[in-house]
Amino acid sequence: MKTHTQDYIDEEEAKKRKPIELYHIWRDGGTHWRYTSFSSIINYGGNDYTPATLIRGPVRYDSQFEVTTLRCTFGYLTDPVIEYIAQNPVELLWIDVRKYYEDVIPEETSVIFVGQIKNVTFQGNAADVNCVGFEHYLSQRIPKYRFQIGCNNDLFDTFCGVVKSSWLTTTTVTVDSEGTVLTSSDFGLEDDGYFTRGYVQWGDYYRMIVDHVGNEITIRFNMPGFTSGQSVDAYSGCDRQLVTCHDKFDNLTNFFGHPWIPLDNPATWIA
Repeated sequence: MKTHTQDYIDEEEAKKRKPIELYHIWRDGGTHWRYTSFSSIINYGGNDYTPATLIRGPVRYDSQFEVTTLRCTFGYLTDPVIEYIAQNPVELLWIDVRKYYEDVIPEETSVIFVGQIKNVTFQGNAADVNCVGFEHYLSQRIPKYRFQIGCNNDLFDTFCGVVKSSWLTTTTVTVDSEGTVLTSSDFGLEDDGYFTRGYVQWGDYYRMIVDHVGNEITIRFNMPGFTSGQSVDAYSGCDRQLVTCHDKFDNLTNFFGHPWIPLDNPATWIA
């Protein structure tokens, strides 16, 4: 039988005890990471949330109570932070933070924050992940197109119309010590620059190709676990210029740019 003193101690412990939170981080490509602030694995919704060294700040609003922001601190650079650094700005990472009620049957959670990782900063072994709320998307300007010399479309998207599979090279490569230079004789079959601004895919990893010369392509960041002798899918790139659309892709009918916009001010032209 509990005494009044024990009841008081239990009450004080309950006040100090932090609520259990679940962190779900994912990208559009389908990769998911699930972490919890609790000291052991939490299974919720059929998924395991692994304990991680993390802490979050308060959810903040602007003066109009519209766009939320959140800062999470990850200790020892857990996977999603590394993934974000490697992918940015190729892909977006989303984050969902929930409070978990372990004493409720059936188990329940309440949503604290849903948004997108905006940027990452470092302090020693810790990384501060700054996030913006989903409503950030609702405030973006529409339409997205601009009057510019280069094409507004993205290569292989619906408006571009170029068939992605027709510009794919699958090959086995060797990798340098940094993991960023991939070498294959198949790359040398194409003119220099053919793959520049394209990307490589290996499993769930996507990396932008920043340079292509001869048998070598250089990717923006390495792919953890990728070694020589493995195969990658390499996709051709596009610089969004009119001549590239015409000569390389034979896709001029879908060019969505304004190539004759003057680069200088016509008012200053001298007759």
